[in-house]
Parts: sequence; C-alpha cells; structure tokens
Amino acid sequence: MAQRAVGLDVGTSAVRAVELVLGRDQVTLTRFGQVALAPGALVGGEVVDAPAVASAIRRLWREAGFRARTAVLGVGNQRVVVRQADFPAMSDQDLRSALQFQAQDLIPIPVEDAILDFQLVEEFATPDGEMQRILLVAAQRDMVRSLLAAVEGGGLSASMVDLIPFALMRALTDSSLARDLEPTADAIVCVGASITNVVVHQRGVPEFVRMLGVGGDDITKGIANELGVDGDTAEDLKRRAHPDSPDDLESRTAQIVTAHSTLLIEEIRGSLDYYQAQPEASPIGRIVLTGGGSRTIGLLESLEQTLGVAIEEGHPLAGLELAKTGIPEERLIESEPLLSVPVGLALAARPPESGQRRLSVLPVEVAAVRTQRRQMVLASAAVGVLVVLLLLVWLARQTQVSDEKDKASRAEQENASLQQQVN
Repeated sequence: MAQRAVGLDVGTSAVRAVELVLGRDQVTLTRFGQVALAPGALVGGEVVDAPAVASAIRRLWREAGFRARTAVLGVGNQRVVVRQADFPAMSDQDLRSALQFQAQDLIPIPVEDAILDFQLVEEFATPDGEMQRILLVAAQRDMVRSLLAAVEGGGLSASMVDLIPFALMRALTDSSLARDLEPTADAIVCVGASITNVVVHQRGVPEFVRMLGVGGDDITKGIANELGVDGDTAEDLKRRAHPDSPDDLESRTAQIVTAHSTLLIEEIRGSLDYYQAQPEASPIGRIVLTGGGSRTIGLLESLEQTLGVAIEEGHPLAGLELAKTGIPEERLIESEPLLSVPVGLALAARPPESGQRRLSVLPVEVAAVRTQRRQMVLASAAVGVLVVLLLLVWLARQTQVSDEKDKASRAEQENASLQQQVN
C-alpha cells in the first residue's frame, strides 16, 4: 500500500505544506496549501511567537483539507551549524557516541545545548586505515524545541526534523543521473524571506552546506524604505519591476532591487568561493535557484553574471504526478519556488536506500517519549487482544459446558422414560 507523507515548511512569511503519495515507482502530489504568517512570528528563521504559528497551522490544515496528524519538519537557519569532519570507520552507534566527546572541537555552541546528527559523505582508505567523511549537523536545542512547540500547538507531531538543505537536494536532484558522470558539483541556492540556504552536492551526496542570514525581505525592506510604501506594495513591486519599464515607479524599483541584491549575491558568492577553495572541492557546473526570493526580477541574471556559472530555476514538480488538488495546475507551477522545501521534506518519509540512514535533529527525549507511547499503545492493544481471546475461550468453554449439561439432562430424561416403561 502506498505511503502518504506530509512535509511542513514553517517559513518566515508563511507556513506551507504538501501531501505526497509515495508509491513504489511514482510519487503523486495530492495536496498543497499555504497560510501567511504575521510579521514577527519568526525572526531569522526561528519561531518566536508559537501561538501565532500554531494558529496558522490549524488554519492551513482546515482550509487545505490535510488529515495527517504527523509531518516532516525542517530547520535551516543560523542556529544550525554544519561542519565536515573525518573519522575512523566505525558503526553509526559508535560514531554517535564519539561525537558527544569530539564535536565540541568542531562547533561554536556548547554540545550540551545542541542536538547532534550526521550524514555520511564518503568512505576512503588511508595508510592508517579506513576512514569516513561526514557532515556533522548541530542544531541548537531550544530553537528546535520552539519549532516543535508551535507545531504541537497546531495539533500535529513531527515524525522527524530534517535539514532544509538536504530537503532541497531531494526535491531538485535527478536521482536517475549516473554518479560517474563528469566530476562536477551542483549547487542549490534557496532564497527565502530571511534565510538563504546554500548546498553543494554531487548527484545528491552533500559536500558543503551554508545558511546565510540574508534573504528576499532585505530587498523588500529596501524598496519600502526608499519609496515610502508598505511591505505588501514593496513585495509586489519587487516581483514585477523592470529597468526598461516605461513606468517610473517600476524602473526606480528595479534600481533599488539591483542595489539591495548586492549583499545577497556577495554572500552567496563568498560561500561558493569558500567551498571551491577546499583541497578536494569539485568545480561547480550548475546552480539551481529556488525559494520565494528567487522570483525577484533580475536576480537570476545578476547571479549568473557575478558567478560565471549557468543558473536555472528549480522545478520540484518535474518528477511528480499531480492529482486533483483543487488548485489549477498553472497556479501550482507558478508556486514551484515555494514548493521545493515542503516537497523535499515529504520525500524524507521514504525509507532510505539499503545501508543509508536519514538524518534527523528531533530531540532524543521527544523520540523516546513517542517510542514509549507507541509501546504503550501496542501493549494496550496486545492486552486487549489477550482479553478478547480469553473471553472467546471462556465463551467457548461455557458453550461446551452448556452442551454437556444439555446432553446430561437429555440422558437423564431418557433414563427416566425407560424406567417408567420398565415399571
């Protein structure tokens, strides 16, 4: 039976969710919805107003008709640290134990305040023995707990907490490509409202991750401040302004967009330059641009000119079947930049390939409580089944006893009748 999975993206400007049916050979999008968040509900990608987020989630579930009570969540902000590290080859369990003692040398936050997990990048041999290269992920515990509190306030629970850059790879990487093609890497740049996620990978294997504290809202605020308009008007102008427009307001907006895009572009370039300066880095052959901020007029062209690499728009719907969602297909396609994250999160619900594992920064204590609850439910179910079986056995025994009594009674009656005939 096909599995249903929901990916929930709690972003700075909105909460968005998709439902996918994960078949053996086909993935189908069956539902999509989004609800705007009030300004200030999230700051820097972190939940600061849990009741507002919870209310938006409840409204989203009600309006879009989602029925699932669990969802895959994602984190990707500056309170998440990702570092590459090499360790001797060992089991996942041993590596997890080793990280508790060695991670502090790799991350700038106290280990006791972080949730740690890792993603295997590659295994290799050295004169000293077998080694493994990992991406260590450290998410600040209070940030993750704030997200979980908001989601639970919305009536849901998290099945896992993924890393948003990994979700982007899942949604925007063609898994049918052979891994032994030319040794170039792809980069994915997701421009959100306040956070820009950058991930460099080779055929879906991550090599570099960076979360930047700039996004499309910085451009919107620049337009609003310089033109003296409100945020909604500035956002609309940002998406349709063109330097060659005969409309003075739009051409002026285009100049402001260009000026305020500079910081974002430089941050992206700095991250990619840092990656390519690493000794074993692969040349970047392609960049995929996605996220709500990617729709800013002229951003793709400016990035392409600055970076000197071919840039294309991301298409998370490319490999999906579209069911009857109640949303016109052209509107779904228009929304593709917003779909990359929730689609990638929902895809994380698929079982990993043999020998692989799924990263999750769901707190161990939360996972343990849920496991305990599941065990209690299973135990209760087992007790219920046992009670039913015992009841059935008792009823069967009572029926048998009743039958035996009936037989005995009939035998007595027959004996009495025979006795009367003899007399």
